[in-house]
Amino acid sequence: MANKTLALFLILLFFSSACRSSPSGATSAPMPSPQGGLPTPTAETPPVETASPSQVPTEGMAEPIAGGENAVLLFTIGVHIEPFGETAQGYRSGQQFDYHNPQFFLHQVQDILTVAQIVEAHGGRMTIQAQSPFTSVAIESGNTILADLAAHGHEIALHFHEDAHLGKNPEMLSVQQWCDVMKQEIALITQASGVGNIRYWSGGNLYPNVYEAAQCAGLNVNSDWKNPKLQETPLELVGVHPWRPSGGANGVNLTAFTAHDPNGAIIFLPEGQYDRTDFASMRRSEMAGGDEAYFEYLKTQLYASLAAAQPGQVNVFHFTVHPGEFRSNPAQPFAVIEKFLTGVVDPLVASGQVQWATFSQMADAYAVWEQGTPDTNARDTATFDTSSPEPDASHLQSETGYISFIINVHDSSPIKVGDFIVRRNR
Repeated sequence: MANKTLALFLILLFFSSACRSSPSGATSAPMPSPQGGLPTPTAETPPVETASPSQVPTEGMAEPIAGGENAVLLFTIGVHIEPFGETAQGYRSGQQFDYHNPQFFLHQVQDILTVAQIVEAHGGRMTIQAQSPFTSVAIESGNTILADLAAHGHEIALHFHEDAHLGKNPEMLSVQQWCDVMKQEIALITQASGVGNIRYWSGGNLYPNVYEAAQCAGLNVNSDWKNPKLQETPLELVGVHPWRPSGGANGVNLTAFTAHDPNGAIIFLPEGQYDRTDFASMRRSEMAGGDEAYFEYLKTQLYASLAAAQPGQVNVFHFTVHPGEFRSNPAQPFAVIEKFLTGVVDPLVASGQVQWATFSQMADAYAVWEQGTPDTNARDTATFDTSSPEPDASHLQSETGYISFIINVHDSSPIKVGDFIVRRNR
């Protein structure tokens, strides 16, 4: 008990220090525009009504929700930057959209900066995950977006679309080949951002040896696992408690992935207590109801994750956006994100039930917790059934009303990118 109390104290001390460097609710200095010079204007958003379901206390309420006294949920938003155009390794993953096109590149830069400003206005920081050709174009054009984001406290990380950097059938390649290319991508991120300690990555989900390759490349935090062929996340991988997987997965056998290894080099951060396997891809389906309906779903899953949070443990919840997503109102782009943060997240932060943290901060908190609970198994896999065959993918049909080209051999779900429509993303 003393060890757990000490671990919880260290975690709270860690985040107290982080908060002092970026006070919650503080207004950040304006970010520079993509071209430099005048600052980018903050997106205007209308007043929104605070959502206060009966099971979730409002800002003025002190009683915690289900999950126990002092249970805190660490929260952030991850940003995936896709490999549109020819990558540093000479592969081309896009056919119509290309970061080598200055207009498209700057449009995406502006979208990222706008969302970052919205998040900063709410006291939050994101984990921005980049890869070439975005990074190489930023370097070649002298664009400082990644350095600017890092200066504002956002974590800079790697989003690794293996086919875009390793070619076809990357799962057949050696660990060393994966490691070398991951290092190459990390070096470009470092050059573009000035950040020398890149720790987090997403991607490579169907390569069973991806954790060995990541460790070789100096990475130690992972999340956002989704089968790119099915656009689904098995429910065995949802939850609020991080763990150290014993190994990777091939999309069918999750045994090593769901088994906790206390000596594992990689900390995996589940996305939350989601209740459906397509939670990561449904945002791109108009059949799901569009942006508003997706964020209503996010709200229910955030509340479910709060209910699953346990006192004295590290609990996490996060979701992913892509540059240009959720611009449903051209006059007020990304207003749905602003509404969600104002009406749902802010009251929970004010009540102490939710705390902003980047992915690496979440992992660091978990590592501190481990030190105080060395005999605790953070992942109980006894109830998981990972022997079932791979789900039938025959139902994955493209929705009508979208451009029918495919940018990535893995993925075929549509998203909106600014004023463009792209069938791509993970």
